[in-house]
Amino acid sequence: LSACCLLLLQLGDKYELKMDLSLQQQNSLDASTLALLRNLRGPLALTAFVPDYPVMRASIRNLADKYIHAYPDTRLEFIDPSSHPDMARQLGIREIGEMLVEYNGRQEKLDRIDEPALSNTIARLSLDNARWIAGVEGHGEASLYGEANFDLSDFNGRLMQMGYKSIGHSLSATGQIPENASVLLAAPRTSLQDPEVQILLDYLEQGGTLLWLADGEIPGRLAEYLEISFLPGTVVDAAAADLGIDTPTIGVIDSYPDHPLTSALQGPVLLPHARAMRHLQPSVDWEAVPLLQTGARSWNETGSLKGTIQRQGEQHEEAGPLVVGYAMTRESRQGGQQRVIFIGDADFLSNADLGNGA
Repeated sequence: LSACCLLLLQLGDKYELKMDLSLQQQNSLDASTLALLRNLRGPLALTAFVPDYPVMRASIRNLADKYIHAYPDTRLEFIDPSSHPDMARQLGIREIGEMLVEYNGRQEKLDRIDEPALSNTIARLSLDNARWIAGVEGHGEASLYGEANFDLSDFNGRLMQMGYKSIGHSLSATGQIPENASVLLAAPRTSLQDPEVQILLDYLEQGGTLLWLADGEIPGRLAEYLEISFLPGTVVDAAAADLGIDTPTIGVIDSYPDHPLTSALQGPVLLPHARAMRHLQPSVDWEAVPLLQTGARSWNETGSLKGTIQRQGEQHEEAGPLVVGYAMTRESRQGGQQRVIFIGDADFLSNADLGNGA
């Protein structure tokens, strides 16, 4: 028994084990924060400008300890701004409780210290200045800057908080896609012209990254290039009633594959008026993972969405599970991995629906 106790003492001195037994996991970082920290390389410096106020410092230290535990290359320092007025003035510190975050040769100041604010700041500092998202315009799609219910300004605001920049882009006006665009986002409601489709195909041939939200017509050449076909009609799902939703035109996705995009999802994803699709097999080019898939009580309704509806097999209405989102990858001809995400809905990111579901 004495030998075991001595061994445990030695192990405890060498290794640290922490467990969060709280009901709401309030002593742990969010899964998205943990994923962010796993991708960091190099020291992360946190400097809190707080006088010797024990309660305030203890609160900040408690938060910082979670980051240090998840990413040991994190350093926390407290500075009393009244003892270092020149430093505080030079850094623009005006209020007690502000924090300076430094990473990758860049720095940013926080006036509110909590996990969402700190993690968003770290995310911005970890991105380079070339992280532009180009949103295709000119085909009736929702605007990244519009304030209407169907627009995407709230989504765009979330992207900006994470350090991304966005720009509206007309394929027909420019005849090309900006070279510094990290992602091309497209959700056209009306048809693209043949020259515009060719610009998209050339972009993909050159290794471009694409997020396509199938809110309207899909260019046939693009679908063929990505080896995707669409089922007719709109996805309806009886599982929506289980969540208290009074319309069946909401696709419910509550189980996910093992994939980076779904690892942090908690609860069901809700896609209104979604379109189902399938990836043509076998593929010699793209590797497609069914990212979002409805349950067995769903089908693609080709008739009216009013009144009582039920599946009609003779109308090519297929019973679920139905794939409503694919994550597609391949080895880029320019080196590295090329990514394309195809989702059969754009409304889930709209100002009216963002936040409904996971």
